[in-house]
Amino acid sequence: ESYTKTDSDFLDAETNIHREDGSTASTAIFVGNHLYVANVGDSRAVISKAGKAIALSDDHKPDRSDERERIENAGGVVTFSGTWRVGGVLAMSRAFGDRLLKPFVVAEPEIQEQEIDDELEYLILASDGLWDVVSNESTPLHL
Repeated sequence: ESYTKTDSDFLDAETNIHREDGSTASTAIFVGNHLYVANVGDSRAVISKAGKAIALSDDHKPDRSDERERIENAGGVVTFSGTWRVGGVLAMSRAFGDRLLKPFVVAEPEIQEQEIDDELEYLILASDGLWDVVSNESTPLHL
């Protein structure tokens, strides 16, 4: 519900300033000994547990078969122009905003759950600004 509301607010704000851009997000919440992660776009959540990197989100790219199918079933197209793009424009298949690509680019998050114990070392939530240059397996000590 929070992601849907954020998308709606984002679209409303764009109308007032005549912009048609978008954004991505990853969020995390601890409930007891469970970590819940939601993401839209290519913002990513990665934990280190007992020395092993575990991605808790999957980037929403139009080259994912499930994302491409969802887009095409909604009447959209996915084309290759240097990289796979929705409508030949956006290299993201889910995002807030991006009004011109609705209903193909949605803000419905995927949600992952991970049981947390004493082996959890850290959690990183970051955008493609980090993940385009740092692998999941790189630790904060190597950044």
